Amino acid sequence: MRIVILADDFSGAAELAGIAASRGWKAEVQTRFDPECEAEVIAVDTDTRLRSESEAVRVVGEVARAVVASKPDWIYKKTDSVLRGHVRGEVEEILHATGQERCLFLPANPSKGRIIEDGRYLIEGTPLDQTLFARDPDFPARSSMVSELLGASEQICVPDIGSIADLPTDCSDHVLPAGAADFFTSLLGERELVTRNETVSRILLICGSLAAWDSGRAEEMAQRGFLVRTIDQPPVQEIWEQTDRLCLAIGRPAGTPDSASLTDTLVEQAVALAGDSRDLRIALEGGATAIAFLRRMGWERFAVIPENHVGVGTLRPLGGPLLSVKPGSYPWPDTLFL
Repeated sequence: MRIVILADDFSGAAELAGIAASRGWKAEVQTRFDPECEAEVIAVDTDTRLRSESEAVRVVGEVARAVVASKPDWIYKKTDSVLRGHVRGEVEEILHATGQERCLFLPANPSKGRIIEDGRYLIEGTPLDQTLFARDPDFPARSSMVSELLGASEQICVPDIGSIADLPTDCSDHVLPAGAADFFTSLLGERELVTRNETVSRILLICGSLAAWDSGRAEEMAQRGFLVRTIDQPPVQEIWEQTDRLCLAIGRPAGTPDSASLTDTLVEQAVALAGDSRDLRIALEGGATAIAFLRRMGWERFAVIPENHVGVGTLRPLGGPLLSVKPGSYPWPDTLFL
């Protein structure tokens, strides 16, 4: 059995690979598709969320055709749960590559209070365009109607999803399954739960998500015993030498600086602190931050560790430190920092 996940950012690829690993599947995350591996589940980061739509469609098409040529048993298109990125264009390009007739698209994550009701996307009962996502620097939510966020498509079906019980557990071969983590989990079915707790003595948390920062990440991490520093504060090398828990974040800079330049600055500072010790956990928050950091470190393939922290993928590059990766819009689970 071989399942391939196509995700538009690294945190999404890591999240779903982590779910598969915790359910007994041998999983791997790749930034360049390579079918010559023993993994049953390959999660590929196409890194297309922040590209132009035309470039995103081109890249996803190339990867999708390579995946189809490898003859996987099925493909899952992982999207941002609140429809950031070029969702419609990427899904339609994958349909073109696979020859499938339509896509069953379920971006709702009811386990995290994210549902679709009467075609409207709600987070804990609040319409999407009235949440922090209305201020997203790259894809601000200007509507809560999924049809307006997605755009018109005769090939993509988006049903209402109000609870876990509403999620399908299978999909026709002629239909491409796509969406968020809960739908993928439902499709995987039941396998024996596998977990392995990794113990480390030091944690470096790198927060590149403005949504996470605005939701109170600084206060949260301080309560968990982290020293919190932002990129506009003095160098933190000496501080890192004196603590075993450090959170380095973009913060909320004054004005409207370019998000890419902020990420570059954050990654530059983070790389100077990171090492290859297996006794270190590097926690990466935000897909753009994660892939920028991993590229600077020169890592492309990652074994998945079945730690089973909700919403977090735990990975290890060959000979490198432990990596915990999650989307910026979810909280860190308490279990990770015990």
